[in-house]
Amino acid sequence: MRLTKGRENSRALLICVFLFLLPLACGEKKEQSADRSNPDDRYGGTLVVGGIGDVDALNPLVSSTRNASDVEGMLFLTLTEINPDLDSYSPSLAKSWEFSEDHLRLTFHLRNDVTWTDGVKTTAHDVKFSFEKQTDPLIAWSAIRWKQFIEDVEVVDDTTVTFVFKEVYPYQLMDAAVGYILPKHLLEDLPSEKWRTCDFNRQPVGNGPFKLKKWISQQTIELVANERYYAGRPCLDRIVFRIIPDQTSLLAQLKSGDVDLMESISPKDVASMSEDFRMGKSDVRIVRYPSRAYGYIGWNLRNPLFGSKKVRQALTMAIDRENLIEAVYFGLARLCHSPISPILWAYNPDMPDFPYDPRRAEQMLAEEGWIDRDRDGWLDKDGRRFEFTLKTNQGNRIREDITVIVQDQLAKLGIKVNPRLIEWTVFSDQTNRKEFEAIVAGWSVGLKVDLTTIWHSQSINDKFNYVSYSNPRVDALIEVAKREMDRSKAKLLWDEAQSLIVEDQPYTFLYIPEQVNGIHKRFRNVQMDTRGTFIHPEQWWVPKDERKY
Repeated sequence: MRLTKGRENSRALLICVFLFLLPLACGEKKEQSADRSNPDDRYGGTLVVGGIGDVDALNPLVSSTRNASDVEGMLFLTLTEINPDLDSYSPSLAKSWEFSEDHLRLTFHLRNDVTWTDGVKTTAHDVKFSFEKQTDPLIAWSAIRWKQFIEDVEVVDDTTVTFVFKEVYPYQLMDAAVGYILPKHLLEDLPSEKWRTCDFNRQPVGNGPFKLKKWISQQTIELVANERYYAGRPCLDRIVFRIIPDQTSLLAQLKSGDVDLMESISPKDVASMSEDFRMGKSDVRIVRYPSRAYGYIGWNLRNPLFGSKKVRQALTMAIDRENLIEAVYFGLARLCHSPISPILWAYNPDMPDFPYDPRRAEQMLAEEGWIDRDRDGWLDKDGRRFEFTLKTNQGNRIREDITVIVQDQLAKLGIKVNPRLIEWTVFSDQTNRKEFEAIVAGWSVGLKVDLTTIWHSQSINDKFNYVSYSNPRVDALIEVAKREMDRSKAKLLWDEAQSLIVEDQPYTFLYIPEQVNGIHKRFRNVQMDTRGTFIHPEQWWVPKDERKY
C-alpha cells in the first residue's frame, strides 16, 4: 500500500515477468557489448519521466510514497515477480522455490550471479538480514504486518534460504517474497533508530537494472544502466525523473517533448490528446488501463469533530460525489464503494449506501447537536463552530478542485471548510504523523486481500492507518479471513469487514480512476497495465535515430 500523489504497495507487487524475446533483447544475457554501428542497436538513449513531487527516500524500508517505489523498483530486486494473472509468480533473485510437505517451510534457491553495484555478491545472508529489518518495530516498515506469520528465516548456504511459518495460510509465498532485498554488508552495523536518517536513503546501493547517479532534491533523480545487472545491461542509458510541481506545466513539457513520460494525464485533456495522436498532430501516445488506486477524504478520528459515525455519514451524504466525479474526471472514473479494490476477488459492490441527500445530512447533524445557534450561517455545538482544514498536495489539479467543491457543498449545510494546499513531500510527512484534520488523498492498493495495514487497530501506530480507525469486530474478521484457506468462506468474512468499514465511514470513499499515462511514441516495448507504469523498464528502448538526449 502506498500513498499516491495523484494516482498506489510495494514495488514488489507492481512488476511482472512477461518478456518480449527480441534478438539481443535488452535485459537478457548477451555478449559484453552491443554493436553500436548496427542500425538495429537498441542500447542507448534517455527516458525523462515527469512528476509533481520528489521522493521521500530511496530506502524501501523507510519510504512510503508511490513515486519512491517506482524508483526503488529499478534499483533493487525482490525474490520473485508477480505474473500477469496477478496470482502466480516467476523467478527474480530466486530462480526456484518449494514448500515442505507440511507447507510450513518455504525454501528459495537463489541465483549465484547477482551482485550489488559495489561488486559484492547478493546472497542468502542478505535475504535473512532484510527480513530481520523488515520486521524490526523500530524501523516500522510499511508492510511489516505482511511478515507476521513468518517465524524465522534460515540460511542454508549462500544460495539457499528457508522461510519458516507459524501456520499455513493463503498468502505464504506473497508474504515471503514481498519487499526488496537490501545489502547486509553495508547496513548491518547501522542502528535501527538511525535508519530514517542514514546516508543510504540518498545514496542507495542496489542490485537491480539501474543505479543511482545523482539526486538533486526537488529537481531531478538520475538513474543510469547497471552494467553488473545479472540479466544483461538495460537498453536505456539513463532514466531521469524530473520534478515539475504543477501538472499544467508538466503537461506542457510532455507535449513539447521536454518530458517523455507523464503519469496521470488530467482527464479533461485525454480526449483531445488521443485525437491529436490519432491524427498525427502529436507524438504523445496515450496509454489507458484499470487503476489500482482510489481517492478518498480521510477524517482524523482523533479529532472530536469526526468522532461520531453519524456525523461522518452525514458529511458523505452532504457531498455530491457523482457530480464531483463527473466534474473532475470527465467520465474516466467511477464511484468508490469499498476499501477493497474491484480488481481483487474479495471485492463486494453491495455496500451500505450513503447517497447524496443534503436534507437528510442536515437532520443527522442536528441529531448530533450541530445547529446554527447564533445564526451566523455556521453550525455550532458546545460553543465550537463546525470548521476544519482540508489538506491535499499542491500541484494535483484534481485534488485541488475537489477541496474547492467540497468546501462549497459543505458550506451549504453550515460547515466551514478551509482548503490548504501543501507541497507533496511535506503533505506526505504531515499525513504520516497524523497532523491533519481531514485530507484528500489516494491509495494504490496491493494485490493481496488484507485490510490489516490500513484498517486494523494494531496498525494505528504503524504507517498507514492515518485516520486511527478502530473497530474490534473488523479486527476479528481480518484475523480470521486472512488465515482462511477456503476462498468462498474467506469471501463472506471480507464482505462483512468491508460493510462495517463503509458503515463507519472513516473515509468518504470518492472515486476509482482509470489510469491514463502519456509517453512519447519513439519508445518501444513499453509495458504498462494494472500492475504499474514501469513494468521491466530495462527492456524499454528507443531507436538510435530517434534519441534526443
